Amino acid sequence: MSTIKYIGRTNDFRGKTLWEIVGNLKNFGVGRVVVRSMFERYPEPSFMRIVKVEALPDEKPERKVRVTVEKTFRGRTYPKLVEVESTSYKADYRLLAKHEEKSYCKLVERQEKIFPREIELPPLLREFVTRETGKPAPMIPIRLKDGRENRYRVAKEGEQPTVPVTMNLGKPASPSLYANCEL
Repeated sequence: MSTIKYIGRTNDFRGKTLWEIVGNLKNFGVGRVVVRSMFERYPEPSFMRIVKVEALPDEKPERKVRVTVEKTFRGRTYPKLVEVESTSYKADYRLLAKHEEKSYCKLVERQEKIFPREIELPPLLREFVTRETGKPAPMIPIRLKDGRENRYRVAKEGEQPTVPVTMNLGKPASPSLYANCEL
């Protein structure tokens, strides 16, 4: 019996390219809703409503198309129109049926996550800092990276955080190794 050996890169794409979708639609799909399968992993809806379509020069091996869309990513609609060109060749898009559009495109407000202002240090670093400074429980301030999709922030003075952050080792793979340690 022979075995099959796959060579080359694999991908997680499911669907068609934008070229295939808009090429088969009346008026090139203007007004229709397209969903990128890669973004369906999020609980909030992510979709694109087609506003304008332009064909690009034929490039081998893949055909590309420039599509201007109203983009909604993770329940947040972008204020400006977005041009999809560089990812239009990926076979990762699907067209929503007209009867699905209303229910799929219903926006749900995401809850904002509030993190504490400071957290405790990791156990080994906590020991070093305690010996150096003499403070029994040293803390370090949290700094969060800003981004346009962020729905989280650091708690303001006196505000209660919604996300508990603790520094622990979790459940060890071999508890017997930590039997005589204080954590």
